[in-house]
Amino acid sequence: MLGDVFMYYRLQNFYQNHRRYVLSRSDAQLLGQDVNIQNSNCAPFTTYPNGTPMAPCGAIANSMFNDSIQLSYHLNSYTAIQVPWLKSGNSWWSDKNVKFRNPTSYNLSSAFAGTTRPPYWQKPAYLLDEEDERNNGYINDDFIIWMRVSAFPTFRNLYRRLHHTNQFADGLPAGNYTFHITYNFPVTKLKGKKQVVLSTITWSGGSNLFLGIAYTVSGAVTVLAGFIITAIHLKLRKKKTYFQR
Repeated sequence: MLGDVFMYYRLQNFYQNHRRYVLSRSDAQLLGQDVNIQNSNCAPFTTYPNGTPMAPCGAIANSMFNDSIQLSYHLNSYTAIQVPWLKSGNSWWSDKNVKFRNPTSYNLSSAFAGTTRPPYWQKPAYLLDEEDERNNGYINDDFIIWMRVSAFPTFRNLYRRLHHTNQFADGLPAGNYTFHITYNFPVTKLKGKKQVVLSTITWSGGSNLFLGIAYTVSGAVTVLAGFIITAIHLKLRKKKTYFQR
């Protein structure tokens, strides 16, 4: 796979478009403002029984995809190296710079003092990326991408971009690869599935069959409707109406 390579996670039967789920967030909190989340739409993911507020609050944030995915390239039968991926720069510019802000403080851990992680998270927001402190808190790319909910129950989100360096300067070379996945995100209770997708892009964009199929079906229906309307018009044109007699 030459050129830019993207890694996606794909979920099936996960309904992010449920009305209560879509509304379960606090945009003011995600802008770093000091708000009373009890008055937000985050319920029941607002506070713990002891009164400690969740940061971030809401069902969307609580259900964030948290599997860990790594890819190893086998140089030979005995040696394997990890494929380098970029964790930041994957979200929309408008989301990263306009819709999400961290609380203001002298450091990020103190900014989230007095709050705690959502129930399904394994670490607090200020430790989402322990290798890059600029990719933490509410401006973490994985978190921002997850918060942009999908309109369909089957969707895929960008997880990583290939870092073009060393053996991978031109893309993923041909050979043997092994995925190492830490299973954290449950889908069996949802009767769903999850997959890892590797994809490249061309001059026309990414390889996504949905738009092509949708446009083809819409075009075929439009042409068929045009023939039907034309046939009805030609048939009725020969008949005089009541007012023409």
